[in-house]
Parts: sequence; structure tokens; C-alpha cells
Amino acid sequence: MVFLIDKTVAGLAEVIGEPFISKKQVWDNGIFPYRISIKFVHLMLPENRPPVLGEIRDALTDEWSPRYGWGILNQRFITGVNAEKIVEVIQRQHNDLDEIKANLEHYLEEAKLKREEAVKPRRVTVPEKEVKVKEKDEALISKREESVHSKLQNFLVRLGKSTGCTVWIASNDRNRVYKGEKLGEDCLKKLPKMGLSEEATKKISLIDVIWIRQNAPVCAFEVEITSSIYSGLLRMSDLLTVVSALKIKLFIVAPKVRQNRVMGELDRPTFHKIGLSEYCKFIPAEALEPLLKRVEDLKGHINHSVIDTVAIDFSEKLESALE
Repeated sequence: MVFLIDKTVAGLAEVIGEPFISKKQVWDNGIFPYRISIKFVHLMLPENRPPVLGEIRDALTDEWSPRYGWGILNQRFITGVNAEKIVEVIQRQHNDLDEIKANLEHYLEEAKLKREEAVKPRRVTVPEKEVKVKEKDEALISKREESVHSKLQNFLVRLGKSTGCTVWIASNDRNRVYKGEKLGEDCLKKLPKMGLSEEATKKISLIDVIWIRQNAPVCAFEVEITSSIYSGLLRMSDLLTVVSALKIKLFIVAPKVRQNRVMGELDRPTFHKIGLSEYCKFIPAEALEPLLKRVEDLKGHINHSVIDTVAIDFSEKLESALE
């Protein structure tokens, strides 16, 4: 049995007994009566988990076609060469089984806290009417202010800093002026070294906004107001391909009315082959400012995952459209 968490492989286990039913409570969040005895042989902490890309994704698509998600959801068997490939990739990763066993109580408590945090109700401000993004924000924006694109980049910079991240602004945008200040002011002047070629680094440097924590990118954003959506997705594709080992979240920021257009572009064979929709989410441009107003005063007390509260999962939308 292979266990997947957040589109990464977390562990490998052997089935060592027949299925059975039990009402003995194991977890504190409910009784799950249908059980089977297993023995973990390989476990990985989050930082060592390989993403479902490369060889793993190739094996899944070879077995179940590019729409392999149905196979995972229905817990179908994989046998033969493809099964061996997946096991081989897992076994190449560092095995944290002994570490997890030795500190099991700590990890169980950590998991409990995450579950409790996930079910806490979030207060989300939803505008009564859909707000159209404009080139100028009426009387509040002076003549010197740049386009809506710059405004959204500015929101993303401020949001990133509120979460404790350092921020990269696209190299061709850093000198653009918004409200009298350069967008790149107080942002990184140079991308951290990620073991990439000069050409790869140059491509990634054109991504509109990147949030960075401990010298590693954690969130990347492409803002698509009126420009070609394809070019932004292509930069995201490059980033995912060259830094696939990193745990990075990808987001397309665009007016709500462009959501279907973005979904259509994501379904192109070029992006479908690498599973870009599984790693890329959509953020309505109209949602950024309300989110910023809620969290900007909480600097030092929020995590970069706060951006997920306004993000829409593309993979679920695409799968629904195919049913």
C-alpha cells in the first residue's frame, strides 16, 4: 500500500492480515470500523516525500491513463513493472521509519492539532456583487499608479511579508512604480541558488511573484489580467519541471470571469502531460484585497498557507467537468 498526502508520497506498507471490523476507537476524531492489518516498511517526513511527478506519475499514467486520479480514488491495484517502478522510487528516498517510531506521540499530537485547525470556521468576506478589476481604482488611485497588474503584485508582496516570507518580484517588473514606490522595493534582489542552470533561473525570474522561506520557494504567483494566460502557465510549468523536488504551491491570479479560460488553457496537452492542474490553483483577483485587510496586522502570527483560504483547486474542477 502506498500512502499519498498533499500530492506527495508519504509511505509504503505491506498488508499482513485479513480485513476485519472493529469498534475500538483508535483515532480521536471518529471510529473507522473497516480495517486491515499493515506493517509500514518505508515512511518519510514531509521534507523527504517525493511529489507525484516524474517516474511516479509516468507509472500511474501508464497504468491508468493521464486521468489516473480515478484509480487512486477507487484504490485500484497496480501490478507488474509499474508497481515495481513506484516502489523503487520510494525506496530511493530517506527512510524516516525509526525517527517516526521513536517520536510517535509527538507526531500524533501534531496531526491532531492540524486536524483541529482545519475544521475551525474561517471568516471570509464575500462581496455582494462581483467586483470587476479596473485599470484604476477610482478616486483612491493617483495618476502615477500603474496598472491593475501592479496593484495585485503589490497585494501579493504585502501578503507574503505578512506571512514571514521574503518576496521575489519578476525581474522585468521590479522597477515598475505603484503608488509612488517601486514594486521591488524591500524585495529580494537575487533569487536564492536552487542548483539550477543559468537559463532555468532566468525563466523562473520572470514569474510575477514568488514567496520564499529559508531560501526555498514556497508559493509562486502569475497574475493574468489581460495578457496571454498561456505564457504565465508556461513559466509555471518550467518552475514545476526544474524544481519538482521542492514543495511549492502554484497559483494563477486573475479576475473571476477568467476562471473558465484559465481552466481551458490548463487542459492543453502540454500542461496536462506534467499534471500542472494538480499543483496549480486559481485565486480570484477580487479576493486578494479583502484577505490582505484581514491578515496584514497579524504579521508573525500567520503561515503562508493562509493563501489557500481564497484559492480554488483546478484539479477538482477539471475532473468534475469530465464526469
